[in-house]
Amino acid sequence: MQNLTDYFEGRGTQKLFYQYWGPDSDKIKAIIIAFHGLGTHSDRLKLPAEYFAEKGYGIYAFDLRGHWRNIIDIPGHIDSMEDIQKDIFLFMDMIKKKNKDKKVFTIGQSLGGLIALIYAIDHPAIAGVIASSPLLGIKMNISSAKKIDKIISGQMKTIELEIEQNKMTSDVKILRKHIADKNRLTQITIKSYSEIEDAMKLALKNAARLICPVLINQGSEDKFSDIDKTKKFFKNIRSSDKTYKEYNGFVHELWHEKRRAEVYRDMFVWIGKHL
Repeated sequence: MQNLTDYFEGRGTQKLFYQYWGPDSDKIKAIIIAFHGLGTHSDRLKLPAEYFAEKGYGIYAFDLRGHWRNIIDIPGHIDSMEDIQKDIFLFMDMIKKKNKDKKVFTIGQSLGGLIALIYAIDHPAIAGVIASSPLLGIKMNISSAKKIDKIISGQMKTIELEIEQNKMTSDVKILRKHIADKNRLTQITIKSYSEIEDAMKLALKNAARLICPVLINQGSEDKFSDIDKTKKFFKNIRSSDKTYKEYNGFVHELWHEKRRAEVYRDMFVWIGKHL
């Protein structure tokens, strides 16, 4: 298996970091573009990426704007969610040129799931989308709710990003890594939070426009994403090829849970049926 890193040109000719996992062989079944969650980065996709690479898939992922290697000016700042959607479009175009005859699927965890669903709504020609615990509503208070008085460049106010890591995964080994991760965000700008809120509303409003194959995976004990809104979104999806799977006892990050092999297997089978 190989893991390569590089940069691509995103919206506004912005240079953005990305990475690729794939089998040593040139024979690839299909392409998977993966999106990470809020406050994290593409390295957090290593476990599912390695699983699919070993199964013969090519997996691409980039740090979202405002996150780790793609922080432009201010940590935790997303000027516009539309910028990320345009980044995906340009990223997709680059990948298709490299893999002309391959189907392309998108998968996303949490905020990445929301981003993947919005992209699929606007680009129905993709082979399929998998959203894991998509962020269609937030149950957990992600900050202290106290605005930091500090004004940073661009007159952007920030709020503390205090996500309880023990609500993300029940796997102790992974939890320790999450807590020790010095590259996760500890703040986001108020502008970013507003953009995410607007994106959640946009997705819920436009669920009926989602017509490509879709699989939504959800943990029954998720304390971060609003499960009721996820179910409402799923109910309104117009695609006749839609599947909802809820995992009993799982919390938010399904790809990092103790029994994640079950989730990976379900994703693998679903993608295989859509090749």
